[in-house]
Amino acid sequence: MSDKMDMRISGSSTMPGGDYGRVSISGSGKVQGNLRADSIKCSGSAKILGNVVTDDFSCSGNCSLKGDAQAKKVHTSGAIKVEGTLTSDEIRVSGALKVERSIRGSLLKVSGGLSAEEDVEGEEFYLNGTAKIEGLLNAEKIEISASSPASKIKDIGCSSLKVRKSKGGFLKKVFGIDYALEANSIEADLADLEYTKADVIRGRDLYIGPGCRVRRAEYTGTCQAEEGTVEELVKI
Repeated sequence: MSDKMDMRISGSSTMPGGDYGRVSISGSGKVQGNLRADSIKCSGSAKILGNVVTDDFSCSGNCSLKGDAQAKKVHTSGAIKVEGTLTSDEIRVSGALKVERSIRGSLLKVSGGLSAEEDVEGEEFYLNGTAKIEGLLNAEKIEISASSPASKIKDIGCSSLKVRKSKGGFLKKVFGIDYALEANSIEADLADLEYTKADVIRGRDLYIGPGCRVRRAEYTGTCQAEEGTVEELVKI
């Protein structure tokens, strides 16, 4: 059993940074400085003015971090904003996660909204929501079943990529939104794509299906492309 002091904020309070056991914020709390804790749970509004290191970080409220965050597990059904880098073994987002630098994790599962201003790296990346990644998304396995509006990812590198559009056509009917994914470049050994807009796709085996718009596709193995989806198709 940990002999570290717990931190509990249920009203409006400011606490010093430090090394704690369990941290629970259900009111409006501010932590002045770096925070190290066994677990952090936020169901209210929290501002942490420093770096965070914890085993378990969960948020169903609104939490903002001024520094970097390192956690074994991160889950948000609320909103988390990290002004630095986020590193975690497991990241699950059913609310909103915004990171102003890079994200590094083994497993990333997003059914809400994800935003990163730099790179996102992981082993497995599953998206059933909307993402905006302004750098490189790099993972072994990527599966995207995106809802409107389209997810915008600057560059993608992976072994396996699958893109589908989630069911429901209301936004398409109203706003004319067609794509599940928009990217500058995609590099994948295996790419199985639908409703994808990309400038360049490079890979071994490609399937470019309905709803795609690709300027150039390069492949070394096999390629099956729906008619009218690729402007320039090149076997290397």
